[in-house]
Amino acid sequence: MKINITKETFLEGIQIVSAGVSSRTTLPILHNFLLEAQDGKLKLVRTDMEMATVHYINAEVEEEGSITVPMKEFSEIIKNLPNDKEINLYSDENNKFHIKSGKSKFWVIGTPKSEYPAIPEVEKSNSLSMDPLELKDMIEKTAFSASTQETRYILNGLLWNNTAEKFEIVATDGGRLALATHAPLEGSKEFKIIIPTKILNEVCRFISIAKPEKEARLEVNVSSNQVSFCMNETTFISRLIEGNFPNYNQVIPTKKNLGFEVFTKDLLASTRRSALCSGEFGSTVKYKMENNAIIVSSNSQNMEFVDELPIEYSQEPFEAAFNPQYIIDVLKNVGEEKVSFSFVNASQPVLIEPVENTTFKYVIMPVRA
Repeated sequence: MKINITKETFLEGIQIVSAGVSSRTTLPILHNFLLEAQDGKLKLVRTDMEMATVHYINAEVEEEGSITVPMKEFSEIIKNLPNDKEINLYSDENNKFHIKSGKSKFWVIGTPKSEYPAIPEVEKSNSLSMDPLELKDMIEKTAFSASTQETRYILNGLLWNNTAEKFEIVATDGGRLALATHAPLEGSKEFKIIIPTKILNEVCRFISIAKPEKEARLEVNVSSNQVSFCMNETTFISRLIEGNFPNYNQVIPTKKNLGFEVFTKDLLASTRRSALCSGEFGSTVKYKMENNAIIVSSNSQNMEFVDELPIEYSQEPFEAAFNPQYIIDVLKNVGEEKVSFSFVNASQPVLIEPVENTTFKYVIMPVRA
């Protein structure tokens, strides 16, 4: 294998395939990534056996071939090469991968492609096209509610539910829930799958890097055990999470006995201040609504906090307590000027919705103060 490439192009490709894939592994080969020169392009591949990233970049290919090299060491070498010099790369018969830029020369020991895990083919039996920026918005406004505990594997992913009536993305960790609703995906079969949060965060990161045009489309391919996302020269492939997702519709309150609207940034700032005084373990923030005001308070063994914000509220006095981080996560991600809080009673979940956007709903369980 022998290729010539610019540093900027190479670094962008390495950045796309380097993140997201877990570095925690007992298989040394998974610390490597695959480079394969073919058809006038350089193919970069990284996998951790659960998800894989495949990215093509332009390169001058003098000799086709392939090799895997350690990701961490190799990327550091490329970062520190001169900015204004072309990079020359070639592998020899001893699996040494030589790197030359200007007068600087390196080599690293690689391994043959045959020792690297095979990447599954993208299945296109159920293929759909989505606006990448719309999808990114739906993911970013729900994924923070997914569980990060390894013991709750089913909840470590986001439910995608596509029916004839609508397309929904749902995340929950058992104490809170986030729901994004979209029009049904045209041309797609109905499906209900659980996609690991890890790959969805990676897809969002890639969309941010790619800065797609308004008319750009992201191809999503769904099969019985895997999902893939393709845009431009990049493909992400992941296994699906097997199991039954909780019945989220049962959790979303349908009654709205009490409620108020509030400016998002004001309540976010007050709740963040409250969290400073709520204690490290079992922290709570109290919201008390009365006489056109919401009183935000918290206390711990050595601290106490009280704040008051104006709202339109003339119903009976009412108080509820919540994990402040749950409230903060919603308010900092919702992206709307005002939100509404709807209650059944102090022991039932609260429903939080953007006032000007009905496509997102958030449900948070109260805690005992």
